[in-house]
Amino acid sequence: MHKILSYLLICTGLFIVCFALHGMYQVFVTGATAPALIHFADLSVQTQFGPMQLPMQQANVIANLVLFALFMGFLVAAGGKIAQIGCQILKVERLYEALLQLKPSEVKLETFKKL
Repeated sequence: MHKILSYLLICTGLFIVCFALHGMYQVFVTGATAPALIHFADLSVQTQFGPMQLPMQQANVIANLVLFALFMGFLVAAGGKIAQIGCQILKVERLYEALLQLKPSEVKLETFKKL
């Protein structure tokens, strides 16, 4: 039962990591657009020569790319942690199986150091 759970966690973590990396590849390499999460309105500044409009389109693009990269980085970290938990469960299960195969007369301190 623990083996199935550990392999499921490893596969889920790797799927999340691959999904995030694919999304980042699509946006940063192939030029797909990042989801628009933030939209800044054009800024109007009052100067001594009169009002001046500052377009914020580039700030929108940069802010959305940064937020997208942070979210995908979070997904990579979360997927890696999920896969790491699966590996730890699998490691403990294999260690438990190795200990069960030992005979009581063979159990010595050196045996535990090898495991």
